[in-house]
Amino acid sequence: MHILISGSGIAGLTLAYCAQRGGHSCTLVEKAGAKRPEGYMIDFFGTGYDVAERLGLLPDLQQIHYPIDRLVFFNSRGREKYSLSYPAVRKIFYDRHFNFLRGDLENLLYSKVREHAQFRFSTTIESVEQDASSVSATLSDGSRIDADLLVGADGFHSRVREIVFGEESRFSRFLGYNTAAFLLPSVRVPISPDAFSTLTVPGRQFGLYPVRGGKLATYFVYRAENPPKHLRGEAAIEELRSAFSDVGWILPTLFEHIEPGSFYFDQVAQIELPQWSKGRVFLLGDACYCVSLIAGQGASLAMAGAYLLAQKLHSAASDISSAAAFYENRLRPPIEKKQRAARKLARRFVPSSSDGLFIRDLVMRFSAYAPFRPLIRRSLSPESIFHE
Repeated sequence: MHILISGSGIAGLTLAYCAQRGGHSCTLVEKAGAKRPEGYMIDFFGTGYDVAERLGLLPDLQQIHYPIDRLVFFNSRGREKYSLSYPAVRKIFYDRHFNFLRGDLENLLYSKVREHAQFRFSTTIESVEQDASSVSATLSDGSRIDADLLVGADGFHSRVREIVFGEESRFSRFLGYNTAAFLLPSVRVPISPDAFSTLTVPGRQFGLYPVRGGKLATYFVYRAENPPKHLRGEAAIEELRSAFSDVGWILPTLFEHIEPGSFYFDQVAQIELPQWSKGRVFLLGDACYCVSLIAGQGASLAMAGAYLLAQKLHSAASDISSAAAFYENRLRPPIEKKQRAARKLARRFVPSSSDGLFIRDLVMRFSAYAPFRPLIRRSLSPESIFHE
């Protein structure tokens, strides 16, 4: 089977890796001109960890893992309020937990498939036609690719979803936050080199952590009444500066060194579709079941979906409808559970008041203690997708 994949992020690359192990060929179409930079730091655990274990990737993930000592929480004046031991936090996940940059995971997966799959960078899918036996896509460079299956693994703003399923506004649910992230060259700031540092004030939060190569990685989350209107470049940077204009400490220094090329900015939202496939066109990852930054585990669930889809295509390559039913029936229940939990959590994610922040901090302080671990586990981990 030849599979055409739109998007060379975690979902698309995992699918290509799993597909090649099953004897299928893949072509990946990617709008970016090359592999993307490091991106932001992610927690990796749960079903994605299970998938990585089945694929023999755990030794590779250990190599890109950041083994920090502490999670440090600061007040509005930049003074440490409290910290949590990372080894203790990791016990919540039975030590099956990694921290790494999203781009490092992408680069790892890319290294596994680059010699076996075809890549078309600086290219997008412009139109799609399909019949009972094949699917054909016309690309932005005017070329045409015929395949047995088309998979849209092209993220929250999926082009494939727009062409085949409809406009994004029909399926997106804004959760009341915007988010940003960027990498900085070596900048001297008063934070510990062995910790993830986080400062939260009512309605806003940012984090900072050293990464390899002497760089610093950041992330920002803040409350917003409406999603951003496709802000890019300097306009997006100015929006972030405005949102955090009255938060001092080290922020002025960070904002002075923003490089637009490494700047990510978007809304915090979910994608909800009544179905994840149409004929020979499938959606995967954030393109069809984005659970949002609030829920976390986006990379983990992207890998889980890719693994399940490839698993069924390998065993029932000629029965596309059976593969669609298996993929969706197995994965949709834990996805919807995770999305519901995130919507309930949204108001408490970055508290809007000092009282809410006090309660959030109280919960965080207790989370690493052994008696509270079962409760935290239940709130973080979706049910397993594997039913042996």
